[in-house]
Amino acid sequence: MHVRRLADTYLNFGRDVRLFLAYTLCANIGFGVFMLIFNLYVYALDFREDAIGLFSSVQTFTMAGTALILGTLINRLGLWLVVVIGILLYGLSSIGLALSTVSAPLLLFSGTSGMGLAIIFTATMPFIIEYGRHADRTTIATVAFSLAALSMTLGSLIGGFAPILFATVLPGVEAGSPAAYRSALIAGSVLGLASIVPLLRMGDARRSHRARKVSASRAAPEPDHDAKQARTDVGVFVTVGLIIAVGMGLVAPFYNLYLQSLGASPREIGLIYAAGGISAAVIGLAAPWVSRRYGSLNAVVMIRSMSLPLYLLLVFVPWIGLAVMAHIVRQVSINMAWPVDSTFISELVPGKLRASVFGWRSAAWNLGVGLSSIVGGWLIVTSGYEITFVGFVLFTAAAIVLYYLYYLRHPRVAAGQIPSALSSRARARRAIRDTGDAVGTVDGALPGTKGAARHDDPAAASGGDPDVITKKS
Repeated sequence: MHVRRLADTYLNFGRDVRLFLAYTLCANIGFGVFMLIFNLYVYALDFREDAIGLFSSVQTFTMAGTALILGTLINRLGLWLVVVIGILLYGLSSIGLALSTVSAPLLLFSGTSGMGLAIIFTATMPFIIEYGRHADRTTIATVAFSLAALSMTLGSLIGGFAPILFATVLPGVEAGSPAAYRSALIAGSVLGLASIVPLLRMGDARRSHRARKVSASRAAPEPDHDAKQARTDVGVFVTVGLIIAVGMGLVAPFYNLYLQSLGASPREIGLIYAAGGISAAVIGLAAPWVSRRYGSLNAVVMIRSMSLPLYLLLVFVPWIGLAVMAHIVRQVSINMAWPVDSTFISELVPGKLRASVFGWRSAAWNLGVGLSSIVGGWLIVTSGYEITFVGFVLFTAAAIVLYYLYYLRHPRVAAGQIPSALSSRARARRAIRDTGDAVGTVDGALPGTKGAARHDDPAAASGGDPDVITKKS
């Protein structure tokens, strides 16, 4: 019974959405292998953190540029075709990276792989908005991000064991050599390319070759919006993403190398990344509950702040156990915060901006990561990892403060018009107040409650007519 209830909650989304989730699972397996192995591969080719930061920045810059024009591409080609192009472009570029040994092709394929990744990552929310039922969007988004984390975890596990496996079974391939890492990258790329199969099995989404209008059954009526206010709301949301990305770019592209510097082997790094992915996938499913319990504003502050004390402590105590804990908590916070603030902004901005805001946020994210990864690689080479951890903490804290203070004072949030921003207690108090406004009260108590019954009793009434029902003005 409980299994059936969970299946109805998390899988009753429609055929195309379920197939999109299957595509998400497969595509991110390939990315999980790439995320773990690529830095180790180019490091084995005698490139160092500054060059690795440059490769990462080229990839993220092209992700940013592609994300900016993604809305136009979807309108011209259709969402399904754009997603197919994205996975093909990323998978083939990953194979190209695995076969490259010098800077020029590494830079070229880093750029083309970034174009594919931009589509893979940014198309998720537009697909959910277009093909998912309105009431299911938060749950679909949570499941999609949890599946992405889970599949990247599987990719990390494959990436951690594959170099050792290929060094064992392939003649002339030594453990820790470029050839071992190359074999792992190619295997991961092929697994990622397999995600085209569920895309080819789609129905309505596959038949769409131009932007589809959301059917009336799935479209929610749009209230009037102040255009200037909406642009400011989007600008702040994108700016917050940019600030967080700057901090993330100082740490994330180099963290596997940091773990290696603390004595972790490639297999152990794979297990560490797997633990982070599994934790993010499982704990991330609690994001809707946390958001409902505390409200999306408070939830985002709590979730994004979780990893900051650990990274600050890591500056003074560079211990592998603490580094593992910090990584896991950071992965969980990313996976939980993303669907919460995405749902919040989709409720806040008008429909005509809703699809574009995710592309702009993705562009800002990749621009921030790309710029900061260049600086981060240089800082690590010249000063060590500790200064990048301090930068991560400061930038993330600044973004949290901006997000909370701006949206807390937002007119629609203050008026209680954004349901996700309210905690469960605040929603209950508002429901009681709205009910009182609608049906009236008996000396301040709702009709049918004990308080109303007490006032209806003439013996309990201290004065006045107990049968008078007062209306709030």
